[in-house]
Amino acid sequence: MSGARLFRATTLLALANALALGIQFLTTVLIAREFGISAQMDAYALAISIPESLQYVLLLASLSIIFTPLFIAARDAHGESEAWSVALSLLLLVAGAMLVVIPLLWAAMPWAMYVLAPGFAPETRALAVELARFILPALLYYATAGLLLGICFAYHDFTTATLNTILFALLNLVGFFLFVQIFAWGVFGLMAGRLAALGILEIFLLARVLRLKREIPARIHLRHPQVRMMLSYLPPYTFGALSGQLQLIVSRSLVSTLGGGSVAAWGYGQRLADIPMAVVGGAFGTTFLPSFAERVSANDRPAARTHWNNAILRMALLLAPVAALLVAQAVPLITVLFQRGSFDARSTQESALVLTGLALGLPARGIGALVARGLPAFKTRRVPLLLSALATALIIAFAFLFIAPLGLFGVALATALGETAFALAGMFVFARWLGATYRANARGMLKIFLAAGAVFLLNLAVVAWLAVPLMQVLVGGALGALLYIALGYAFRIAEIRMLPQIVVNTVARWRARA
Repeated sequence: MSGARLFRATTLLALANALALGIQFLTTVLIAREFGISAQMDAYALAISIPESLQYVLLLASLSIIFTPLFIAARDAHGESEAWSVALSLLLLVAGAMLVVIPLLWAAMPWAMYVLAPGFAPETRALAVELARFILPALLYYATAGLLLGICFAYHDFTTATLNTILFALLNLVGFFLFVQIFAWGVFGLMAGRLAALGILEIFLLARVLRLKREIPARIHLRHPQVRMMLSYLPPYTFGALSGQLQLIVSRSLVSTLGGGSVAAWGYGQRLADIPMAVVGGAFGTTFLPSFAERVSANDRPAARTHWNNAILRMALLLAPVAALLVAQAVPLITVLFQRGSFDARSTQESALVLTGLALGLPARGIGALVARGLPAFKTRRVPLLLSALATALIIAFAFLFIAPLGLFGVALATALGETAFALAGMFVFARWLGATYRANARGMLKIFLAAGAVFLLNLAVVAWLAVPLMQVLVGGALGALLYIALGYAFRIAEIRMLPQIVVNTVARWRARA
């Protein structure tokens, strides 16, 4: 994929993610007004974290990113028909595995909740068990969607992922009004809306993938050598994803001991911190993988090195100022978005502590996502295990160390430190493999973080100067963006200086085609 096409695909996906997250955030605001950080929201937040964790393991961190480069390699080496045979065989195996796993999880859920929420009251824990069991069929979507989207990515079809994201957000919003507002099912209505949305999306993804297959002949061959080869890569990457989820489990378990509403506050803060990654990091990581995998597969190390260096600098360029804004504006932002109805000032303060701590690691989290997506291109099994074990061990250790003196902020800060360690170690590994130099990247990163630091200081001044939260957010955001762009030009940050020309060229191409 050319640079211009990559930019267009990334921009399209980022805009779609932004639209979807805007809709999702409206849903979250409505949920916050309806339920606040009550005990039933504690139960819901913990119950929904189980399928969301498995979504990360199966869809985002294992199957889709492993499968895409391996599918590309199989297609290049053995042809379209064999690659599709492998894909269909894997799809059947994964779906069958979920049909076995779901009843086991249903039976184990009461014991799991004792581990996940030792600080919950018995009635809150019982509600969490019921809600978690209710949503378990969603695992079938999370398992198969990783492969279905992986096939789309292999053909540079990012439209399907775009539509899937927007549909999910719209269906969740409709589900809230239907099951919570009209049917008055409470937190069970939230689960019912989520389950119905995922069922519709499963049908949508299957239809889109069958459209790509068209007349390509393929057959189910569960013992195909390529199937066994792909499955052999799954354990280390799944372990890496599971180790990341292990630290989240430990973090939530610790948070549950901080009093009623703490798990819900963690959920609200985390959702805000996840928005930049979903809009920018998710879009950029998705379009980065196929092109990078193709360059590595072709053994074009110079092109792969350039692609990687540009990717990490652009990820830092986009996420560093956002992190600065979130840290400085955590309380005003949550006040504007959530503080109404059952969501009171205490809810705002506790959620802001979570957002501040997690936002500190946002740029590192974005670069870490590129590391995780790029590793399968090198067909390595050992490195994901080591990197994930390092990050998980640090997060858990820091969480135990910080929770007593710092509470919610300490647990969030521990997560940021672990994500930073993962990103730094991953950048070192990629530099060794690709023969990259550190000097150019270090200079670029230093300029980016100096500019982001200035944005942070400016926003602190705005928060101290203005008294109205909405004005703090709007004025701070606008002035921060202008300052960041101005410093980008002053520091000669190439990515900022190139951006206007890229936009002009892209618009010119669109007009020419029209």
